[in-house]
Amino acid sequence: MSQDQCAEKRAQKRRNTLYYLEVFNLETAELLGRLVDITTEGMMLLCEKPLTPDTTYPCRMRLPSEILGRTNIIFDATCVWQNQAANSDFYEAGFKSLIADPGDIDAIEMLIQHFAFKDL
Repeated sequence: MSQDQCAEKRAQKRRNTLYYLEVFNLETAELLGRLVDITTEGMMLLCEKPLTPDTTYPCRMRLPSEILGRTNIIFDATCVWQNQAANSDFYEAGFKSLIADPGDIDAIEMLIQHFAFKDL
């Protein structure tokens, strides 16, 4: 599925964050990438290494400040697409199905409210 097809199927508009928050593979502690945009249902990362589509990654995202008592959010996300970024040293990867406990979903919603650019 291409990036454009994913955008057409997306139910929520992704919001660009004020910070490139780091998202780590929870199992390996390796940096998966830096957050470009997010909803409670998906996200896009800018990555130094290519990721594998149709793979679910256990993730940990470091928050810019404490939100609802959390400094990190833990969730599973499935990579839907990946391609070379405009800067050929990096890759972009789109994810869906941010599966987390309800408290972490609430923290993602607060993150979007407080640390994402507002729509014009």
